[in-house]
Amino acid sequence: MIATKVILAGKVYTPKEEISDAAILLEGHRIASVGPRSQVKVPAGATVIDNSDRIVVPGFIDLHIHGAAGHDFMEGTAEAVSTVAAYLARHGTTAFLATTVTARMDRTLRAVGGLARAITAAQGAPGGSGQAAGAQPLGIHFEGPFLNVKTRGAHPAAEIRTPSVEVFSRLLDRAMGTARVLTLAPELDGALTLLEFARSRGVRVALGHSNATFEETERAVAAGATHAVHCFNAMRPFTHHDPGIVGAVLTDDRFSAELIADGVHVTPPAAMILARAKGLERILLVTDCVSGAGMPDGTYRVGSSTIRVAGGVCRTKEGRLAGSTLTLHAAIRNLARFTGASFPECLVCATLNPARILGLEKRKGVIAPGADADLVALDINGGVTQTYVQGQAVL
Repeated sequence: MIATKVILAGKVYTPKEEISDAAILLEGHRIASVGPRSQVKVPAGATVIDNSDRIVVPGFIDLHIHGAAGHDFMEGTAEAVSTVAAYLARHGTTAFLATTVTARMDRTLRAVGGLARAITAAQGAPGGSGQAAGAQPLGIHFEGPFLNVKTRGAHPAAEIRTPSVEVFSRLLDRAMGTARVLTLAPELDGALTLLEFARSRGVRVALGHSNATFEETERAVAAGATHAVHCFNAMRPFTHHDPGIVGAVLTDDRFSAELIADGVHVTPPAAMILARAKGLERILLVTDCVSGAGMPDGTYRVGSSTIRVAGGVCRTKEGRLAGSTLTLHAAIRNLARFTGASFPECLVCATLNPARILGLEKRKGVIAPGADADLVALDINGGVTQTYVQGQAVL
């Protein structure tokens, strides 16, 4: 029997529309209707959840996260996936891509196989019940190994590879249908061939860890690349004589851009420049979180590397930034503060925009009839008080 619930809210942001004194009718794991309370017909016997003093928004979607709560996705275990999923739900994130880092190929293949099994098991549960304890894993994001050594960031140089259809095919085989995004440096030999192959297999291609020129980036965008990974970070710097990949990101409306809005990876003025150039509808807030997120300061593993977290900032022993301890909830608030936009205006950057990149905008990132019931309730101070994943309370 399908459970019917109605969530009453002081305000709902869909996120494109604001509805006051609202009601959201849930039937099983889907949204049946949403609107002003006076216009939503509530069936007899429905469970009423009263959030009349709160704001309800779509659940957040993180396209780029390596781990949290002491676990790293390169462990390739169900425990890592479930622990991170539970942590994310506590902070309002309801869906995510488990993101790899560059490592030895044998280790990467093992990790991808383990992640694929855990993700498939979670997605295969009827009505999403297998994810009752946390956010829903939507698939795998491969960050590496096809990166530029000059802009590798925290990725180990020894394991970076030239773009190869054969190598990526091995990763796809282990992913068992869960591959969603591939990060690629478009200037490398064979990159455009791999880009076209990945797209033919249903994988979105992002550009990152790249020393590409403006022209090289534009060729990749024309070939179907969808977005840039953590804009400004691990990229050829912008200058007025050599705009490079950053210049292409800022000026090409066919292309979206990830942003780590923690004030460390990108300064507030740079975030404002990105927002003014791209518009909020083309910004994808991500965390790039690592295993040290939600944990005390100390040393943690990211793939085969050891990083140090101090004051919430993650660095390698050489001092390079190595991911973050950010939450998407905090990222939305930070982006609003950096740009002067409102919190509701910035919501799309962590909800509808990432859903659109994955082709899931009818199901995810929106409060609308037929969409998954992925919802977050916020109190008057903006704190997360309740999280629903496919209609089930996980907080």
